Amino acid sequence: MVIDRVNQCPKLASLRSINQTLSSLLNSDDSFMAQIAEVIRLDPTLTARVLDLVNSIFFGSKDTQQVSNVEEASLFLGLSRISELIIATPIIEDIQEFGKQAEVIDWTEFWRHSIGSAIMTRELLAAADVQWADEGDYISGLVHNLGKIIMAVTFPEQFGKLCKITGKEPADICEEEQKLLGWDHAKMGAFYLWNHHIAPEIVQATQYHNTPQDAPDHPQLTAAVQIADHLVRSAGIPGIEKVTSVKGADCVELSGWNILFKEDETIANEQRLVEIEETLERVTSSLKGII
Repeated sequence: MVIDRVNQCPKLASLRSINQTLSSLLNSDDSFMAQIAEVIRLDPTLTARVLDLVNSIFFGSKDTQQVSNVEEASLFLGLSRISELIIATPIIEDIQEFGKQAEVIDWTEFWRHSIGSAIMTRELLAAADVQWADEGDYISGLVHNLGKIIMAVTFPEQFGKLCKITGKEPADICEEEQKLLGWDHAKMGAFYLWNHHIAPEIVQATQYHNTPQDAPDHPQLTAAVQIADHLVRSAGIPGIEKVTSVKGADCVELSGWNILFKEDETIANEQRLVEIEETLERVTSSLKGII
């Protein structure tokens, strides 16, 4: 029954094309930033987000001089943040439209947590000196809770009940989902992505983001998503799950921490945590300009 319901969900076309779109942009050699700015100008939503983000980060106050030129804003932000916005915008627009059938929860909070997890996934992998191509790191963090939306649309009545459940950690919520539906949101999201031909590492990171020790092929990517999810919740951006508040430093107790950092003994956990907390503060500040 679960498979039949998930198969009936509308297709999210942008998820299939996102890597090709980014690849063509980032492989340009001449007038690189000008070309990116030209593409951004064709999308009013993306243009608004770029300008909003650069003004919130670099200028802060509405009373000060604001950047209104897309190319200038792109230069301020740099390629990394532009890439993040290009990735996030079509997926967010499609799935927000997709999720309008389920108005039980605040989808803005859902996406704020998802984007924060996406950025932190990339930052954590960089801190562990793990290189990842084709934006798979960012997308894995972004869609790790996609199953929540699939659940909301395909099982609206049960989803309404699940939204009221509280737990000490995400595993508690997953257990209740399994009891009620047979699958938890991680498996549901992974199946949906697999069924729409998304890269296997993203599918796996989605399925095992709460249990990265079980990921057969991509444990480091999956571990980064687990830690990112925890850190973003610790920063007061919990998403839609009613899980007990956590401390950022508790991430060293997660199974993903040892997977991602166990072979790197050059930096003590305390020092690494300080650097990660600084990154987290910057990321949560940036989110104000993204969504």
